[in-house]
Amino acid sequence: MNLSKKSIDFLENLRAYLFSSRKNEKEIEGIIREVEDRLYEAEKNGENVDDIIRKASKEYMAQLTNEMSSDFEGLIKFIPIMILGAMSYILMGDAIRGEIEYSLLDLIGYPFIFLFSLFLTVALFKYATSNKIPKIKEWLIVGILGITPMILSLLLFYLNSYYELSVIQVGVVGNVIAIVVSSLVFIGIAIWSKTWVTIILPIILFLPEILINMTNLQESTKLILNSIFIPLCVASFLVIYVLILWKMEKNKTK
Repeated sequence: MNLSKKSIDFLENLRAYLFSSRKNEKEIEGIIREVEDRLYEAEKNGENVDDIIRKASKEYMAQLTNEMSSDFEGLIKFIPIMILGAMSYILMGDAIRGEIEYSLLDLIGYPFIFLFSLFLTVALFKYATSNKIPKIKEWLIVGILGITPMILSLLLFYLNSYYELSVIQVGVVGNVIAIVVSSLVFIGIAIWSKTWVTIILPIILFLPEILINMTNLQESTKLILNSIFIPLCVASFLVIYVLILWKMEKNKTK
């Protein structure tokens, strides 16, 4: 189905808005298909699609949102899984480096930072997709989402330095158990989400570091190689992943 760029952009914004409103995926796809068919028929008949797009302004989007049932049960299941996955990444990284050592503040602070960042993302994402905002504002929102977890993590670091709370430490056996448990979590999330990303990403993140640390190179050289290869591998994976998604989306519009 060939659509103009204006129609495609609108459908993407509509999909993003409904998704950020925590709606059921099947209902979202149904609404998108309905609006897509109307846009296609209008363009095929040489009509102006602005009237259709105008109806789907912020008020129209809000009306669609209210007509659909919220998938709150799905959200309740989704949040703990996201937290579990994020904590597993941190746990596996620390276990591989033999640095599993968490204070009481860490155990409270990191889940809070993740939850706060998640809800901030949903709120700003919903705002951005339901309003016509300039590019500079879009970049500002991206900047806020990127810097907020960093600031909170930095604050947590200073709080740990200021308050001397009890620290939880584990030995070699604990590190092995942490790696096994984290791996099982990644596999479980991959099965649940029906995607290999949660398995491939840990391999890309940690395998280069493990291989480099197994060499007889000086520690300074290992640090330099890790700082080069790990971001390079992650960036390459993200580029390939985005290209695959773009190609799939492009095939859908044909």
